[in-house]
Amino acid sequence: MAASLLVINPNSSKSVTDGLEEILVAPPGVELAFYTAPSHAPPSINDATTAALTTTACWEDISSRGLLEKHDGFLVCCFSDHPLVHVLRENTTRPVVGIMEAAVAHALFCGKRFGIISTGSGFKYDRHKDVYSFLGAASPRFAGLVTTGLGVVELREGDRAKVETGMKRGAAEMLAMGADVVILGCAGMAGMEPLVKQAAREVHGEDTPVKVIDGARAGIELLTGLVRSKY
Repeated sequence: MAASLLVINPNSSKSVTDGLEEILVAPPGVELAFYTAPSHAPPSINDATTAALTTTACWEDISSRGLLEKHDGFLVCCFSDHPLVHVLRENTTRPVVGIMEAAVAHALFCGKRFGIISTGSGFKYDRHKDVYSFLGAASPRFAGLVTTGLGVVELREGDRAKVETGMKRGAAEMLAMGADVVILGCAGMAGMEPLVKQAAREVHGEDTPVKVIDGARAGIELLTGLVRSKY
């Protein structure tokens, strides 16, 4: 019987879920189900307030519908130390993974230094702190984070030329900071690996060695392994 993984978009923007559905491929013996937060949840997660509101909305809905018993593992698709990850872990023994955790774990095995391309233009939601918390301490292997000036929903629904320009500019800046692994720091960036690689070619030449990690793809692989190991 195939294992079932629930891919959770904790904001209420269906376009973000649609992007995840487009790029995620189920490993052999695995089925993927997709979940979008209820309509009364915030459309994007930009700070501690929206993180808390989305957690409450999702948890109430997921628990009332009995979804914890229907799936073998859960992937929370918000690039942060999202509270829903911890709430789900408190309430099920089945594996729960956040895409930030999955992306950073993969990055450590892929290169010397990793960096993150994020949304927005500031640090209202402290992803530096989230990364250091996951690593256990500050680390020179974390090159840092750059923001694109783009909103979460804008990534999926905004002007494509603007999105491409912002992503490529962010990638070029990240590479200039010494990263040889670039993490897409938002679920709304699903499928945008080619933009980062194109930026690397344009700025640093055809032979630039850069790896790009999508946390959702990484999360599916990690979660599949955890489910199969029956830890």
